[in-house]
Amino acid sequence: MQDILQSEHSQMESLRQDTSSSRQDRHTKMMDIHKSTDANIRALLDPTQQKKWDEMQAKREQWGQNRRHGSPDGDRQGPPPQQ
Repeated sequence: MQDILQSEHSQMESLRQDTSSSRQDRHTKMMDIHKSTDANIRALLDPTQQKKWDEMQAKREQWGQNRRHGSPDGDRQGPPPQQ
């Protein structure tokens, strides 16, 4: 799993450095990389682990949305817990 996550990180860094693509194109590519990483990780997990992974991803997504749109806790809310 570590190799999959490292690959995602490398691909994301490359996209961040790419100034030839529009911001929207880079965002779309980043979403594609994230989806591919998620699928590769899910393929390694058993059904119980997949459920926990989905829960962790949902919390991560919610945390990201709260950061983008503001949350009742303001900036006091830290990143999602890593399990």
